[in-house]
Amino acid sequence: MRFLDLSQKIRTDIFSLLDVRKLYPEENSSLIKTQLNRFVKKNYLIQIKRGLYGFSPDKIDEFQLANLLYEPSYISLETALNYYGILPDIPQTITSITLTTTKFIKNQFGSFSYTKIKPDLFWGFKKIPDKNITLAKKEKALLDYLYIRKIKSGQDLRLNLEDLDIKLYKKYQKNYPSWIGKIRI
Repeated sequence: MRFLDLSQKIRTDIFSLLDVRKLYPEENSSLIKTQLNRFVKKNYLIQIKRGLYGFSPDKIDEFQLANLLYEPSYISLETALNYYGILPDIPQTITSITLTTTKFIKNQFGSFSYTKIKPDLFWGFKKIPDKNITLAKKEKALLDYLYIRKIKSGQDLRLNLEDLDIKLYKKYQKNYPSWIGKIRI
């Protein structure tokens, strides 16, 4: 495997060892690992974590990285609310929801927070293909925010809810504990 060939075959800025193995099924797995390590040592690639690589640090998308650092997960809470323009504050940490253990990861690309949620609340997200990210829908991000942050009153929150689909919000709300329905937003 040559670097030029690899860089032409990989279509994303972040890729995994598994992605490379799929591109080179005839090659020995240990040889692929060795070659990737050589590319890292020569600064052709960066190793983000074990089994996860990128071509250039300045081309790494934080949202895409958040989805790949800890799986399964989807971006939600403050990050998604800010993305949609619902919450004006820019979060310093990329916030995500996961089915596995709550975790905080800090690396050269930023801070990433993952909050565990019950399996019956792990839905309401969409894949954005052109950006290769998984993001909560607006209504789900707001419900995740209220639920995870245990917000009792929406009166003091500076939320821009003009683009929120209230019917969809109410439909999603039925899956959450009853105290969520008592919050006035």
